[in-house]
This record gives sequence, structure tokens and C-alpha cells, in this order.
Amino acid sequence: MLYGIRGAITAEANTPEAIASATRRLLESIVRANRLAPGEIVAAWFTTTPDLTAAFPASVAREMGWTHVPMLCAQEIPVPDALPRCIRVLLLVHPQRPFHPIPVYLGEAQQLRPDLANGFASPEAADPPEPAPIAPRVAFQGEPGAYSHEAALRFFGLDLTLLPCRTFAEVAQAVEAGRADFGVLPVENSTAGSINAVYDLLLDRDLRIWGEVILRVRHCLLAPPGTALADIRAVRSHPQALEQCARFIERHGWEALAAHDTAGSARMLAERPEPGIAVIAGRLAAERYGLAILAEGIEDDPENATRFFIVSTREPPRAKRNKTSIVFSTRHVPGALHACLGEFATRGINLTKLESRPRRGRPWEYVFYVDFEGHWQDPACREALLGLLQRASFMKLLGSYPAAEETLTASVEEGGQP
Repeated sequence: MLYGIRGAITAEANTPEAIASATRRLLESIVRANRLAPGEIVAAWFTTTPDLTAAFPASVAREMGWTHVPMLCAQEIPVPDALPRCIRVLLLVHPQRPFHPIPVYLGEAQQLRPDLANGFASPEAADPPEPAPIAPRVAFQGEPGAYSHEAALRFFGLDLTLLPCRTFAEVAQAVEAGRADFGVLPVENSTAGSINAVYDLLLDRDLRIWGEVILRVRHCLLAPPGTALADIRAVRSHPQALEQCARFIERHGWEALAAHDTAGSARMLAERPEPGIAVIAGRLAAERYGLAILAEGIEDDPENATRFFIVSTREPPRAKRNKTSIVFSTRHVPGALHACLGEFATRGINLTKLESRPRRGRPWEYVFYVDFEGHWQDPACREALLGLLQRASFMKLLGSYPAAEETLTASVEEGGQP
């Protein structure tokens, strides 16, 4: 299905520079407001008032990299008392996702749409975000009893349908295909750092961050009932869990055996006990698979916590406290990163995360993952993102979502009820 998105802006003068600047700002704003990917734009039809040269907007679009998009230019029919120096555009788009077009009117062109606030569709004019299902289907990586399972319980409560997946990619696929309403993905741990495979998924997939959970993780050493601590010679778990308990394992002189999942390791040991083998998982896994807890709180960092993203194809409702996540890359010129981050600093926007990752397929180029306080529709945040679009070579909005509470959410292992 094709959708039409209208926009307009006024130029300061009938000069190539003024028309180019206005056109670039308008197109970037429409792309940003509607989260358009280049391949979704089918055609662009520009019109201008008679006091502007109509040829310039299309050339600007091509300079911006829209070479694959058919461009149609026309001079608008003179209208008595028309708004002077006005550039209008109609974009035809073919999105492969749920879509609600958001018109953009900037500069004096806002007079053409008095129903819009700050140039964008107001919350009242746009369709409201879809509420979360009452009993959502939630995909997560691992077996029942995994920490992602606990994060899902913390966020949604007990009334949910769980869809265990083997990999993070399968979680994303389940959400995109509609087999799950939401996915739970761990993105970083306070001890082991970021989970790069998940950040790569967020870059590649068309998912939206719906929320976040910060889960206090207390690891347990589990073994079949009747096993003594002195019997253990090796411990099996997910590499992240092994890393988070490295000093405990080294202190006992045990061999560390990597597995695909914490709870999966617990299930396999319960089904096929191995003499001298223990696993690291949570209390929820111990209770689910009937294993004994030989030691609890064995993580190296007593404040060990994991941050999870709740992802969906839906847009979350705005909250009192919001956070926004983006990824961008810079041009290869001196001071490029400083200029990009300056868009946030000059507007007093607090960054809560900044991390670089190699850009796949482009050796020695990097992308930057940034979290900041605020919602992309807040005026200061919107202006910062528009400024970043002009300076960065690439930018993707991963989502604006309710921020987790500052205090760590205690995990189910500590005896709290989900």
C-alpha cells in the first residue's frame, strides 16, 4: 500500500543556498518524523510558489543521496494572498511495517496547518500508540528459567505467554513475523559489558524499543540433589555468566565450560546428571528443574545487574521519564564526533550511554550507540536529532521509551515475587 506524506517549509530568499537549506531541512524532518528508510520512498513531488525556482529542490534531494527516487518538479499555480517563498513536497512511500503518516510543516508554512504544533503532527492529530496486549506473547532467548524469562516477568507480570527461542536473532524474527508481541533482549551487563550481538540486531532489524528492565542478577551454583561442593570439578553456563563469576570459579580451581544458556544448562544437568559437574543459573531455574543450590550470590560484583530491552514493532506510550536510543556514524573528518555530540550538549541533553562499535563491511569505520534522557518528540531532543541528521553520515532511531527506575530491580532469585 502506498501512503502520501505532505510537508512544507518557507525559504528565506530565492537563492540556491536558501532553497537548498530549506529543502534539506524539510526532507530530513519528514524522514526523521516518519522513520523512513531510503528504500521505502517511492516518489517525491515538489512544488514551489512562483517566487522560487522550482528546479532546486529536486537537485538537493539527489545531492542527499535520493538518486533512486523518481523526482517530479512543478511550479505551483499562483494563488491570491499565497504564502511567499513556500516549498511543498508530497512523498509517496511503501513501508513494510505498521505506519501512520506524520506531516511536517516548518517555518512560516505552519500557517498552512494550524492543527499542527511545532511543525509536526500533534499527539491529538496522530494516531495514539497501540496499547500492550492484556496477555502478551513474549519471546526470549534461552530456556524457561533464564534471566530473560525473569526480566519478562518483571516487566509484564505473570499473565503472559512465553516463547523460548534458541538465539537472539530468532527472538527478533518472532517479533517481526508477529508470532510474538514483544521480545526480551539483554543489551549490557554491569560486569561483562555490552552484548554486541544484540546491538547488531538492533542496527539491522526494524524493531522499536518499547521499554527497559534493569535486573539485579544473583547467580547460583546448582547441582543435582545430594551433590557436595567438594564433588565439583567443572562448572557449565553461558559465557557471560562464567565471566561474571570468574573469581569464584578460579578460587575453587574448577574448569569453566561454555554453554548456550544458563537455564538450558540447568535443564540438561537435571535431565542427564554428570558426576562432578555443576551449573551457574538463577534460583528460578533451580526451582523449575529441581536442582539443589550449593552456593548463592557467587558473582564477582555484588551489584551485578543486566539491562534488558523490551522490543516490539509497536510504539510505546510516552511516560513522565523517557529515554531515547539511537545509532549513528560520522563523516571521516576532524572533529566530526565532537560536532555530532555537540548537538546534545548545546541543548542541555544528558547522555546516559556512548559506545562505539566497528561498522560491519567497512573496515576502520565505526558506529556510535547513544542513549539520552528525553523523548524524540520533546522540542530540544527533536532539534538535536535534526542537527545530528545534518552532521552524521547515517543515523537510526532505535526508540523512545519509558526509562527504568534508577533503583535496580531485584531478581526473582532474591525471593521477590514477579
